[in-house]
Formats: sequence, structure tokens, C-alpha cells
Amino acid sequence: MPLKYKKVAFEISRQIASGEYTSKLPSEAELVEKYQTSRNTIRNAMNALFEQGLIKRVQGSGYFVNTPLHSEGYLMNIAGKNGLGGLGKKRSITSKVLELEIIPAGAEVAARLECQPEDPVYYVSRLRFSGTELISLEHAYYLKQQVPYLTKEICEGSIFDFIVENYAIELTNADEYVSVYSLGEAESKESGQPIGTPTLRIEEINCIKNEHPFNYSNAYYFQKGLTVYMHINNSLA
Repeated sequence: MPLKYKKVAFEISRQIASGEYTSKLPSEAELVEKYQTSRNTIRNAMNALFEQGLIKRVQGSGYFVNTPLHSEGYLMNIAGKNGLGGLGKKRSITSKVLELEIIPAGAEVAARLECQPEDPVYYVSRLRFSGTELISLEHAYYLKQQVPYLTKEICEGSIFDFIVENYAIELTNADEYVSVYSLGEAESKESGQPIGTPTLRIEEINCIKNEHPFNYSNAYYFQKGLTVYMHINNSLA
């Protein structure tokens, strides 16, 4: 099971994403009472949120929701798992599932998920929207051994929320590669965008507690004015 502080941090991150917390967070004492846990657990949760850039600490005043530059536009925090909903202007993100099937991993995906090519994975292809505006095209693979059940309805929402809440999977770290990518024929057909359209591609491998990958994805972002944000803690400086 995930450590208590990670459960607390996860819940607070969702409250920030939903807009429940927009400025000052409750005090440590109030959070201890709310979650019926220890002060050390709350401090560890706050440290985790700080490392993701979701909150800031003001000495003598407490914890506040972080509002970085460019937060009125499309701002993506790649240090966390809230995507466009984690910081800045709150947006309702919806998904249209194009494909959902169980397939063999194949050589390329198996190399990234550190599994066998014949191992079954869920393949999810979906478009993501803010209102009627197309935000991204996403291709994702989930090891069925770790994620035994997905449906179209689940994939229309937050897949990561479902996984964390239902499978007791503890997400520990991810490798992300950000690049400029020109759409190929297949991506053009799926997204309805012209071949050669420049996109911001984020290739991602997510790992669980034992450092084993369970998810590999490529997301192609289309909207103009997208800012990628990452908080860096210079603790070794």
C-alpha cells in the first residue's frame, strides 16, 4: 500500500487541481486533524508537493498554492501527474477514446517496459480536449500484469487517478523526453491535423515502487501558447 504521506499528498494535489485550494493551504495542525495522522506525515506530504512545484513555503506564514508565470495560458507541470489541471487556470479536460485493446507489447514497447514482446498490454489511443479545442493526441501502453482492467469509460477520465485509487499502485518516478515532432500520416489521420504539423511531443515512462516500468506513452500537444513548467530544487547547490 502507498505510504500514508503519499495518500495525503495525492488528495491535496487533486484539491489543488479542482480549484478547492487556490491560495493558502490549511495549517499543519488543521491537516493533522483532517487526516487523523501525525505532523511528520503532513510535513512529508508537503515536501512531496513542494518537490512537484504545486506549493510554495513561506517562512512564518505556512504553505501556499504555487502560481507560476504564464499560469493564465496553457501551463503543463511535467513534474506531477495533473497535466494541464495542476497549476494555473483550471480547465475541464475531456477525452475521446479512439482505440482500446489488449495487444502483445512488441519489441519496441517491450524494451521500454522491460517486459517480453509477447506480454499483454493495454493500448489506449485518445484525443484530449478543453471544451471544443483539441489539446493532444495520446498513445499509451499499460502492462496488463500491473493494470488488469481498463474500459472505455475509465479511459475517458483520468487513467492515473483510476489506477492509484483502485490498484494500490505506488507511482515513484518517471522519465520524460520533450521534443518538437512533426506529425506523420498515422497521427494526422487520428487527430485530423495536417501531415507535418509541428507538435510538442512528450515521451514518458512511468515506474512503480520496485522501479519497474508499468506505463509507456507518447503525447502530441497541438495548442498554441503551451508552456511546460518544472520545479527544480537545487538542494545540492
